[in-house]
Amino acid sequence: MARIAFRFGHFGDCFHGSQIQPDIPTVQGTFVHIFQKKLKWTTQRMPVAFASRTDAGVHVRLNGGFIDLDEDQWVPMGPEGFLKAVGHQIPDSISLLDARRVADDWSPRRALRRTYRYRMECMEGWTEPDLEQFTNWCQMFEGKHDWANFSRTEAGRGTVRVVESCIPWTSEGRIIGFEIIGEAFVWNQVRRIANALHGLITKYRSLELVEQALSHPEMDIDLGLAESDWLILWSVEWDGIPDIESEQPLVPKPDKTSSRWQELCRQQQKEILIRQFDLMEGRY
Repeated sequence: MARIAFRFGHFGDCFHGSQIQPDIPTVQGTFVHIFQKKLKWTTQRMPVAFASRTDAGVHVRLNGGFIDLDEDQWVPMGPEGFLKAVGHQIPDSISLLDARRVADDWSPRRALRRTYRYRMECMEGWTEPDLEQFTNWCQMFEGKHDWANFSRTEAGRGTVRVVESCIPWTSEGRIIGFEIIGEAFVWNQVRRIANALHGLITKYRSLELVEQALSHPEMDIDLGLAESDWLILWSVEWDGIPDIESEQPLVPKPDKTSSRWQELCRQQQKEILIRQFDLMEGRY
């Protein structure tokens, strides 16, 4: 068998999340259907595993997965043949970026780090904060913490994680949100951090309450959950696989003269990805 790692992005509003679910469209389910039914490359019950799972609405610039193929299938087609065969089957809502053979025990879950970006300027009530103050608020979430108050509870899974970096996300000198990097995150962690930061900006939450939620995980402090629409899984990195770099996007300022300004922002989120996919596709 040959283990093939592939990287891809997708529009989050076109799927009910990434993880396979019965009778509803998901990214994993789409790949499984293609590999099993369309290309007939495998008969395994669950042949596809991903690095990171995402909720419905969350856009993905770069995620990764793998499939095990017979050696005789992989050798003749190689990366280019794989991209062509799968690329002809996937919907326009998914962009297949590259493919390569990896070690037989390689797992996408064992990533070096994951990077998320949250575009807070599209949230209701946003006003651009002072850069120094916002930077300090972001840095508050760096380091090793128990994220019990910033996660959706999952039975049997711990809530201690390390955030390597949390910094403002800017475009043309304008703060548009934040970027956060870590080896792994708990479920809903980034969206809950976004809502905590939004609460500080709007003065709906006090800094003392946010600090308390972070430093006292044994206390039940719910700071709310921000929308999934403005979250992008920006990248996942693995040892031995070069990261796909691209130019930073120029993000237009929301036009709040329109009553449907958030809908325009949703279209801009997809435009960000489309331009990134144009720069990234076919790298192998």
